[in-house]
Amino acid sequence: MTPYYFLRGAVLFITGLLIYSQTFGFDFVFDDHNFIVNNVYIKNFSHIPLMWHFYPMTRLVGMYSFAFNYYFNQLHPQGYHIFNFIVHLTGVGLVWALAHMLFKIVQWLPSKDRLIQELPFLIALLFLVHPCQTQAVSYISQRFESMATVLYLATVFCYLLARLSKNRTRKILLFSLSGGFTILGVMTKEVVVTVPLMIVAVEWILFPKKINKRPYIVLTAGGILLYLLFTHLVHTDWRVFLQTIPSESHDGDLLTPARYLLTQMRVFLTFLRLMVLPIHQNLDYDYPASTGVFSPPLTFVGLSVIAGIIVLIIKLRRKFPLIAFGLAWIIITFSINLAPRANVIFEHKLYLISFGFFLAGVSVLSIWIKNRRILTGILWGIMAVLVIVSFERNKVWRDDFVLWDDAVRGSPHKARPLNNRGFMYIQQGQLTQAMKDLNLAIAIKPDYADAYNNLGRVYFKQGNSTRDIAEYNKAIAINPNFAEAYNNRGAVYSRRGDFVNAMADYNKAIALNPNSAQAYNNRGSIFDKQGNYNQAMADFNKAIAIDPNLGQAYNNRAVVLYQFKEYYKALENLRMAQKLGQEVNPKFLSVLKKDIGG
Repeated sequence: MTPYYFLRGAVLFITGLLIYSQTFGFDFVFDDHNFIVNNVYIKNFSHIPLMWHFYPMTRLVGMYSFAFNYYFNQLHPQGYHIFNFIVHLTGVGLVWALAHMLFKIVQWLPSKDRLIQELPFLIALLFLVHPCQTQAVSYISQRFESMATVLYLATVFCYLLARLSKNRTRKILLFSLSGGFTILGVMTKEVVVTVPLMIVAVEWILFPKKINKRPYIVLTAGGILLYLLFTHLVHTDWRVFLQTIPSESHDGDLLTPARYLLTQMRVFLTFLRLMVLPIHQNLDYDYPASTGVFSPPLTFVGLSVIAGIIVLIIKLRRKFPLIAFGLAWIIITFSINLAPRANVIFEHKLYLISFGFFLAGVSVLSIWIKNRRILTGILWGIMAVLVIVSFERNKVWRDDFVLWDDAVRGSPHKARPLNNRGFMYIQQGQLTQAMKDLNLAIAIKPDYADAYNNLGRVYFKQGNSTRDIAEYNKAIAINPNFAEAYNNRGAVYSRRGDFVNAMADYNKAIALNPNSAQAYNNRGSIFDKQGNYNQAMADFNKAIAIDPNLGQAYNNRAVVLYQFKEYYKALENLRMAQKLGQEVNPKFLSVLKKDIGG
């Protein structure tokens, strides 16, 4: 059997590389800048314990993985992408192992039927190549989802191994491992809190003839303990289901508990459609909330489909347990989405759900299509198409501009994609295009502080010192705690020579965001101009401690070091600035070299 697994493992690895190796050269995008690029806590081991206070405890394992990557890779994205790919391959391996065990439990693996034996492998291959997995793999920050899925799969797999084991010691060890994976999973992402329900489904569907009270008593106790741990980690309880929040999936919508719940009925249908027909994928869906059971009509359809699946689970669990368990997996893992969120839909949520879809789908096809060669031929044909679609879909993760340009095409009437593409146009120096996108975003969402802040950037780059400060004022009026807008407005005052107001804005920016390297650097420049070199040096040191890749700060610190006659250190800082792509004053560099030579 070793050659069998080795060859198929090689197929999985090579196919995965074919789809994802292109992403190893891709940049950080979207939330990667918050979680990685601008995250001071992952850049210094002494800061890592502080993450317990500044990030949700249900994301800590993922945050620590970023710290691990930073230690080895700093801000080079390649290592982070490779890590995500390894996590994905681990998930694929667990899907294969779990599917094989499930087929064995229900005795769908007769030794003489080699084609049927291929089905667990084909399920793993589907999990590997499906285009909806790309968001959880190619988008670095969504390793939260892929890592949580790996721990979820490991939990169920170890539970099943323990359940089948006849050795008491081994059974205790495997149950303990299952519990450990559950705790780690809950500290990776909230979805793992549904594990107790999944274990109930395992007992009820896969072991119907061995039902006794003991497993359910243990599961109830374990579920209560997991719930208490979860509520402690997220600092909330069941009242989270009662909150009303503004929607980030459709501008202007307010998500009451009822509206959010009804909207999820349609989201469920969208997820099913994406699994069957993965087209029109989008990072940022424009998804209006449902306002009633029949508004829009697909709300009722989604509710009916969910109810129908639950009925099917009950009816099929004895005769077709694999189909029933696959359907139960879909419903249970989807259920965490019923907790209200500002974003009603993201594709990465399908990463865990998809295993149930592949398990149930392949099981249904194996029953419908009696000819095993036709069955495997169809599955391989589907796989070939999915590989091509996934390869093409991965191209949108190349950089922020490509990603947001794609999102605008998918959601042309949504403010966030327009604002973010507008910001990327600013970065590229295409100010006319940036202004067009930002004005459209503001027209759609008049209270959009980010868009006003970015519009201020455009006017600042154009040298329009009247309009830029007006836009920053609007951003601050909408969001008085907008640290970046204060920092940007301070730059306007500084350029005007109004150092008093500039200093006030930089101080405010630092008070609101003590980890703003740019604000420290800008304030240090004011101190430098005022001749307060000690304070300037302190601010430049702080900026570099927060962001070791901020070339401006090295350049500015070199100037202050020159004032202190620290010529060698000044030269080292200039060279570091150049290494980071920062332009330096050639005359200053020449003078510095002469002074060192003298």
